[in-house]
Amino acid sequence: MAEIYHGRGAVIGLGEESTWGAAVSRTNWRPLISTDLTRTIEKVPRPSLRVGAAGAMRRAHYVQADNAGGSFEIEATYENVGLLIKHIMGTVATTGSGPYTHTYTFADDVPTGLTIENVRGTGTSEVFEGCRINTATLAVSAGGVMTIGADIIAETSAARGSAGSASFGSGDTPVLHSHATTLSFNGATYDLVDMTLTINNALATRQHLGSAVTKKPLRSDFQSVELAVTLEVSDVAYTAFTADSVSDAVITFNAGSQAFQINVHNAFISSATDPVSDANVISQSLSFVGQSDGTDEGCKIIVVNNNSSSTGN
Repeated sequence: MAEIYHGRGAVIGLGEESTWGAAVSRTNWRPLISTDLTRTIEKVPRPSLRVGAAGAMRRAHYVQADNAGGSFEIEATYENVGLLIKHIMGTVATTGSGPYTHTYTFADDVPTGLTIENVRGTGTSEVFEGCRINTATLAVSAGGVMTIGADIIAETSAARGSAGSASFGSGDTPVLHSHATTLSFNGATYDLVDMTLTINNALATRQHLGSAVTKKPLRSDFQSVELAVTLEVSDVAYTAFTADSVSDAVITFNAGSQAFQINVHNAFISSATDPVSDANVISQSLSFVGQSDGTDEGCKIIVVNNNSSSTGN
């Protein structure tokens, strides 16, 4: 009988590649909330009209594409998510001498790539190489923990085998809803009910003759960033929407000397809705879209912690 696996203890390990698609050891480990990383092999019938000796069935098929990737979600913490954020954003600069300030910003391209080991609880693990982050979300709502979700395009994965040995770094302080300050925008501040930052790196697979796997995924369109929030209805925000006001939209989370800040540069409110459906407090949904001004490139994430490395545990 086949062994039965369960998801308890599922973790993900990350390693930074110096050459895209050349797997490296995993040095940064985080517990998983969920994952669907996998190989997707597209198998299609051969186009020939040949059939069997009897009946009307096709006789053969071939592999059209061998894709790898998917998504995973983890908790956001103040200490141990720097490597992931760097590969979401593009680049990072560190200042200070403890606590350290790590500033993650957009770049012309995302970093070279990641090797990702996907450990399914007490079962097997699968190592994905040539991983690049296409889209990412950072989300938190009242009563919750901030999560980071990443959608991955990978080159391929190795055969499933025994799980690697996870080694977690010191410190594991979650970014909680109760750590949030108000959102500031255009000289006003707002208490939020929830927020979701969505970053789209606009990467696409590149299929070529000679291989069923993709070449290094590259940008196929403009990068974009959007901050979607819910708050109790505010005419000030609606006025900023109708006036097409442009300002940085900033929210900071604090835990003692540690901080986690999201700054959407040169943002404008692309939509503002406040429907009425009952007698309760009216909620308003706003979407802020970031832009470049030639200096600030649309978004930055600042993490303050006691780690001298911006990408280590």
